[in-house]
Amino acid sequence: MLDERSTRGEDTRERIKQAARRLFADRGLDAVSIRDITREAGQKNAGSVNYYFRSKEALIAELITDIAAILEVGRNRRVDAMEAAGGPRNMGEVLDILIDLSDEAADGVPADGRRFIDRVIASHSEMLFEAIHIDLDTATRRCIAHLRRMMPALPDIIVAQRIRLAMLQAFAFIASRSAALASPALWPEGWTAELARRTLIDGLEGLLRAPLSDETRRHL
Repeated sequence: MLDERSTRGEDTRERIKQAARRLFADRGLDAVSIRDITREAGQKNAGSVNYYFRSKEALIAELITDIAAILEVGRNRRVDAMEAAGGPRNMGEVLDILIDLSDEAADGVPADGRRFIDRVIASHSEMLFEAIHIDLDTATRRCIAHLRRMMPALPDIIVAQRIRLAMLQAFAFIASRSAALASPALWPEGWTAELARRTLIDGLEGLLRAPLSDETRRHL
């Protein structure tokens, strides 16, 4: 009896997650209420979301970590291949893995999962930093370790800031890509997604490698 109740609970929990991910992907995080999620999941009890996830924010965090875990499998595979081939040979090779927007990179992610992540990045990128657990971002950490090794000798605080700024720039690009897919006119003519991605990678390498200016040194 207990196992049956547990199974029903897991089924309900999964239905709530699927309904929430679908709604967030379609409408955005702020436009969806707990009541909306409850209704979409076919739950009569308005407290179901809070019962299973404590809060809307905790539900969003779990959805993020679910997708992050899938994405990290592919990233780790690419990092393994890069290292087995004697790489990375340059920063661009590492950044290419971190900012991979191909369908192959999203293999295994639910159909609405990428749109959900795009919504998170566009409006609540801080949730990505807060929600991704250490065990779920091993490939990202491996990439960042390679980037740190290839950066010039800089104060630790500058290294940390540049890595963080690079990640935020990548998030902004991914969010703009999502908007461009919905409204192509938002991007100027000739701005193909891959050209923009390569330009971003070049720019991020410049950000990470740039020498420290005298003005910045005065603020240390």
